[in-house]
Amino acid sequence: MAAMATTRPGVQERIFLHLSDYVDHSDKVEVPFALSQMGIANAVSIARSNVPRAISGMREAGHLIERQAHVTGVSRKRKAYFLTDEGAKVAHEIWDRVSEASVRIIHTDGRSESTSLAEALESTKLPLRHVDMLRYMDESATIDLSGLTPEIIERDLSKHIEKQLVSSLNDLPRTRRFYGREKELDVMAELLEAKSASILVPGIAGIGKTSLSTKILDRFTHRRNLLYHRCQDWEGSRAFLEACAEWLSAIGHNDLSDYLASTAVPQATLAVNLIEASLSDSPSLIVIDDLHKVGDETLYGILRELTLRIHTLKEVGLVMFSRSFRMVVPESDQSGKIVTLVMPLQGLDEDSSRQILTAMPKMDSDQFSHIYSLSRGHPLILELINRGNVAETFHATLEAFVEKEIFSRLSAPEKRLLGAIAVFREPIPTQAIHQVEGEVDLLDELVEKGLARQSDVENYDVHDLVREFLMRSMDDEMKNGLHSAAVNWYRGKKESAADRIEFIYHLRNSGDEEGLTEVLLTEGRGLVSSGHTELLSILNSLESGDLVANSWVLIRELRGDILTIQGRWDEAEQEYNAATKHISSREPSLELARLLSARADIAVKRGAMEDALELHRNALRIQIEIRDAVGAARTYNNMGHIFRRRKDTRRALEVYGNVEELLEKEEDPELNDARIRLASAFIEMGELDR
Repeated sequence: MAAMATTRPGVQERIFLHLSDYVDHSDKVEVPFALSQMGIANAVSIARSNVPRAISGMREAGHLIERQAHVTGVSRKRKAYFLTDEGAKVAHEIWDRVSEASVRIIHTDGRSESTSLAEALESTKLPLRHVDMLRYMDESATIDLSGLTPEIIERDLSKHIEKQLVSSLNDLPRTRRFYGREKELDVMAELLEAKSASILVPGIAGIGKTSLSTKILDRFTHRRNLLYHRCQDWEGSRAFLEACAEWLSAIGHNDLSDYLASTAVPQATLAVNLIEASLSDSPSLIVIDDLHKVGDETLYGILRELTLRIHTLKEVGLVMFSRSFRMVVPESDQSGKIVTLVMPLQGLDEDSSRQILTAMPKMDSDQFSHIYSLSRGHPLILELINRGNVAETFHATLEAFVEKEIFSRLSAPEKRLLGAIAVFREPIPTQAIHQVEGEVDLLDELVEKGLARQSDVENYDVHDLVREFLMRSMDDEMKNGLHSAAVNWYRGKKESAADRIEFIYHLRNSGDEEGLTEVLLTEGRGLVSSGHTELLSILNSLESGDLVANSWVLIRELRGDILTIQGRWDEAEQEYNAATKHISSREPSLELARLLSARADIAVKRGAMEDALELHRNALRIQIEIRDAVGAARTYNNMGHIFRRRKDTRRALEVYGNVEELLEKEEDPELNDARIRLASAFIEMGELDR
């Protein structure tokens, strides 16, 4: 058998295979829809507008002919395409080669195996041709048939009108098997089809929220623009907005992308205005998964606004999945009208639960009743039970069952390898796992047992429930060792903000206090000023005994800066006041000046202008004494802004004059921001000659 294919054949080769099934129609008056441009586009999964370019080389080589014909199901004649005798020979040669390629197939019952493409085609009972198999093959040469039905296959092939719909499903995990939930799916789909609406689906870890999200997306494939966003611990509102902006740009609306490029800290209301305008003429479904992982109030503010406005749009849905039962979005508006349907996700029913337990066909009713009552129909636990085939053992609690019957059965190398994956909060490549744990040969076995997941061709992760059970069973020494190894992985991969935040997260959990302090000093302010409020959860996890006293000035300051961005001003002031207490009052310092300026910014937001000016003056005295030109220029600009708001042009020009003097005397490149702000102020004041 050939080596594992990494990519499916190219578009032109797939067109050869598709048309080879219709060579006997070349002289027919009426031909199948499959021979039209749209039929070809459906079969090989490209846009109809790309078909002429894809076949041009085939026609020039004499492998294909084009003629007008009556197309089944279409009222008027259309262009149809047929292989010549020479083209049919080429198609035959392509299939001879492609048919022997090794693929991994996931059957409708969830079983997976590696086989040749030809054998996979022969073994399935679904109405699939070779080109259909290739259409459903992903970049890792995996063909997942578990979610396919004859109806879905027919729907994919029979689209007569090409809607320019855009799907952004990059974070969507691969679902191995799916049972039951027909009632839940029908309720959700019927509501979203009837009107524009929001749905919140809370449920405990592993209950099947992500699997359900894939199925609701399947229901609206080829019918709406689709966005799937999976929240992560290290991300905040900006990650969602960037994903949304990229998706909207692909649809044809660039306003949100332009707005994000212009600001580090997007405002919720402005962002929602742009999303609403972009979706006003675009049938769309937005699915947000793992919402509980984000503690960013800005994201919650965006979602609250969307739920209140979504009923004004046409064919737009918002579905949110969360482990938390907290109502982060309104259930009704001010008039009492329901705007969010809450659908708590419970365990599977008995019939669906029994379907999962395929490895125990002879299980008696007492055994099944015990498993069902113990698992409460929890699909992930049932899957682990099935893979471990441990129905004969009785335990008092679910936790005892998982510990004794699943984790205790793992070998020491399997436990170490699983720990090496679980310590990471994101899917990671085998190189990272290898750096933490030398042997990775057991990866496939862990995937087959349902304990690890292959998220794509290169990356692996574990389910949150498995991670929680595993990390809880580790001693501190083992945890520190795994986090230290993860630190070494991220140390050389700090190009993106997400990688830098993960680096800080693992430093915090490795016990390296000195390293954590150093990185927060060099990276912390930059991350926060760029709007990465997700750093707050790491900072909040620190306790007084974790770091030396001097480091707490920085920790408190960063917490205050993030809380200020989130509009939590009372909490921010508490952090700034606590940070001030850690600073020696005997000598003026850059830190104290920054804290005074931060408190002044909050006073401005509250409209307390006199308090803000007094705080700025105190900060300015320190900045002048320690010769902090950058800080002084920023403070003068802030004071000028306050005077302009109070219509005191004379005093505004006085403080702006101080900025001009600093800019003439100093050459620090960091003063460029002050220069730009000063120029902007003069333009607004009409001082064009300054």
